[in-house]
Amino acid sequence: MRRPLPSTTELVSKHHDVPYDVGSAILHHGKRLALRFNTSGEATYEEYSRTDVLKLVQAAAAGVVVPTTRSANRIDIPKVHMRDLRKLDNVFAVSNEPSLVVRQQAILVNADPVRAVITRESCLVFLPDGADSLVSLLKASFTEQIVYTQSIAFEFAALEAVLQTLCKVVASDCEKVLPVAKISVDRMARDDLPMGDMEALRSLKNAMHELDTQINGMRRMLMEILENEEDLHMLYLTKIFAEPDVASDLLSFDTEDAESLLEVYLQDIYATQTRVSLMLNNIQNTESMVMLRLDTKRNYLLTVDLTLTLWTTMLTIPTFIVGGFGMNLNSTTQETPNMFWIVFGVCILFPITSVYLVKRFLEQRGINMSWKSG
Repeated sequence: MRRPLPSTTELVSKHHDVPYDVGSAILHHGKRLALRFNTSGEATYEEYSRTDVLKLVQAAAAGVVVPTTRSANRIDIPKVHMRDLRKLDNVFAVSNEPSLVVRQQAILVNADPVRAVITRESCLVFLPDGADSLVSLLKASFTEQIVYTQSIAFEFAALEAVLQTLCKVVASDCEKVLPVAKISVDRMARDDLPMGDMEALRSLKNAMHELDTQINGMRRMLMEILENEEDLHMLYLTKIFAEPDVASDLLSFDTEDAESLLEVYLQDIYATQTRVSLMLNNIQNTESMVMLRLDTKRNYLLTVDLTLTLWTTMLTIPTFIVGGFGMNLNSTTQETPNMFWIVFGVCILFPITSVYLVKRFLEQRGINMSWKSG
């Protein structure tokens, strides 16, 4: 039996300052709203289904001339398939691993909260509803990369605009989380954090772990594309389209521009990851210090409890002896000279001597019974 789909209100997610409604991101007839950028940097809202996107990419790849002659250095560029586009249509699940896939005349970017399809003439960005701040960042990035930087191909300008937007979103998340975390850590280090705020700190730590996971995913995405020589060459969509001979020997030209572009944002990701990792380590170290303080207090209380228990135990034996002498039974013991003082002295010296010997024995075993440790 099929389970009912969750309601729209149940599918509301939030990417810190980028709220979005997953349920309303999908329009009628399976189409989704996309922001389309042209080569001039102008943006328009259009509706696309997966089939529409597939036809768009296939149309862009249709004009590529494939050499008929086979060479030893020739690399066949894989064509885009529906399964590639399906990865971009996962209802913006934050658990998706970020990926950058290169296909014939298409670059597919899948990194929360941006899903983009880049061709040599246009860029489709699938955005969640309500992400107005993200739209503003994208438009500003595309304007900066395309209008003010006209010396590079469109696919690199679009890719750089998308990566720049992702880095800004992650950096913005860090700027909001790290100061709050630092205040909580400082209060915890001063033993000034109420127990009621520990739950808020735990939630904050979980948010930082989620952010760290996202940053690590983006770092792996960029590292994988940088370490794949073939994918680096396939990023040059315009060059492969304009120069058919390049397709026969894809590794014949230099990819310094693509490497420089990716390395710049990889450094930004590394810097952000370092800040998050340092704060997580700071939280962990502070938690360890707090636990040591609590362990010290607990050990002090155990020492006090053990000392009192030891005195109680040693006083029980003289109490038993005194109880025996206090019975109303006739004996000749009371007629012995100075017997009272002898018994009284034994009852006093026995617990004192016994406690001293037990403490010496425990100290020889490395157990400190002094109350000064608190």
